Amino acid sequence: MKTKFIPILVLISCLTVVAQKKEPIKLILKLDENVSGPFGGKHSISCLRIYSDGRIVYASKWTTRGTVVDEKTEKKSNNERSKSLEFKMDELDVGELSDFLQSKVVKALPEKFAPPHPPIDYFEEITVQLNDLKGHMKKISMREFFVADLEEKSKYPSALIVLMGKIEEIEKLVENKGSTVMFPNDCSASK
Repeated sequence: MKTKFIPILVLISCLTVVAQKKEPIKLILKLDENVSGPFGGKHSISCLRIYSDGRIVYASKWTTRGTVVDEKTEKKSNNERSKSLEFKMDELDVGELSDFLQSKVVKALPEKFAPPHPPIDYFEEITVQLNDLKGHMKKISMREFFVADLEEKSKYPSALIVLMGKIEEIEKLVENKGSTVMFPNDCSASK
């Protein structure tokens, strides 16, 4: 009886060790947005990072119209504000998002989309980087997507509209439920 029990214990301990090995946490989606306008001096950047463990970081930095003068130094500067939030998405949602990001329709999206209309006083650049768990990367860049009207958006592929809709939903979720964290170093105006 004892001899049958020992191999079962060894098997259970081996399975436990294998189950405890975790996959390394990887970045599955990276979004950078750079906006200028519509008024002179108004500028903003925002970043969204989604990791394979469900961690989401959303950060934004913006300047408002007008200049602030420091009373002590008399130095003029733009009125800059920032926020950085983190939220943990549940495993089921991460799996669903990963499946969508790796779907054939998303993988088939072109790398670049022209602006829906010529920009006049408002410029928006968006870059979305998708990383699969095998190390493959896809970048998609677009201009003035969020200011496009419904008729203009109808010219885009439906997969792009759904992708950007999911991104907006995730940003709102993090804004409503996220907790404040340090502003990430990799969130800047440069792409």
